Amino acid sequence: MQNGLKQLEKTFIHSSTSIVGNISSTSIVGNIKTEENLIINGTLKGNVEIGDYNLFLGPNGRIEGEVHAKNVRIRGHMKGEIKAKEKVEITKEAAFSGKIKSKSISVEEGAYFDAYVDLDRESPGTGILEETSFEKAIAELVQEPIKPALQIGNFTRWQNKNAYDKAFKRLLRELKAEG
Repeated sequence: MQNGLKQLEKTFIHSSTSIVGNISSTSIVGNIKTEENLIINGTLKGNVEIGDYNLFLGPNGRIEGEVHAKNVRIRGHMKGEIKAKEKVEITKEAAFSGKIKSKSISVEEGAYFDAYVDLDRESPGTGILEETSFEKAIAELVQEPIKPALQIGNFTRWQNKNAYDKAFKRLLRELKAEG
């Protein structure tokens, strides 16, 4: 309250913003395209395209659709797809379900998160590690065939020290014969 008057939330639509669809007092059904940062704390069923700007979905915000932006921060509920040029943040208050493609993503503990994530990789040679299989990585490190291990059993079951020594000596002879 200010001067005894209740402050109402305001909606501003900048001259660089276009909305194609239906607007009601509670939601937008359609697509938003703008060239500025965008904060949504209402309901949108449609797509958002803001290129090199940021989208903030407030705690009361709901989006069902696709978002294209530089950075995206979700505090509300979203179902759909995010394509961010840089970073996506999912806060602990958020609920997200869908697909995400970006260079970086963070998900706070407590958030509902059910998504397929595709992290953009830089091209080889830029200092970013390439994905590889575990087997390929080991082969490249060793650069020679790995010899199979010889099963030697569990020596804790031997009751007699002499039987243990005899079996161990036999094992050493077998290893020398293979080597």
